[in-house]
Amino acid sequence: MTETPAPGNKPAEEPKELTAGPFGEFLREHGIASTRLPDSTGVETVLVEGKDLEAALKRLRNSQETELNYLVAVSGVEQADSFESVYHLWSYTNLKELVVKVRVAKSAVPEGKLPVVPSLANFWPAANWHERESYDLMGIRYSGHPYLRRILNPWDWEGHPLRRDYKQPVDSLNDKNPHSMR
Repeated sequence: MTETPAPGNKPAEEPKELTAGPFGEFLREHGIASTRLPDSTGVETVLVEGKDLEAALKRLRNSQETELNYLVAVSGVEQADSFESVYHLWSYTNLKELVVKVRVAKSAVPEGKLPVVPSLANFWPAANWHERESYDLMGIRYSGHPYLRRILNPWDWEGHPLRRDYKQPVDSLNDKNPHSMR
C-alpha cells in the first residue's frame, strides 16, 4: 500500500537541469564551455571558467549575432563556498542582456591569498574601475589588470570590507563609546 502525501506536502522534486539558453548555445557553438545557472531576475545567466572568460566576452561583444557590446557592471560576490566575479552585459542593438559569472572555489584559494580572476580591463576599458572596486571591497585579484589598487579605501587599509571574514577595526568612529558620534 502506497501512502498519499497529505495535502500541501508534496514529495521533494529532483532539481531540474537547466538547458542552455540562446547565449549559452552561442558560446557552445563557438567552442566555449558554459553552464546555465538560474536566471537573475529573468536574465539568462551563465557560468564560465576563468580561462575562457576573455574569449567568451570578446565573442559575445564582437559577434554580429549577439552584439553584447556594453559592459554594465563587474561585481564581486562571496558565496558560502566560493567567490564570484559577475559581469552584466547589454546590447543596445537587440535590447538583450546576459549575466556571466566566473566562480573560484574557496578551497582552491591558498591560505592568506586572494582569489584570482583574469582581468578584462585591457580589452574592455569599462572593466578597469569595476575590477578595482571589486578588488578593494571583496578581495578578488584580477590578474593582468594594468593598475590594480584600492579605489574606495585608503591604500593602507587592511582587509576587504565586504568579505564575511572581515573584522572592523576599532577607531574613534566605532569604539562603542556612548559619547562618540555613532
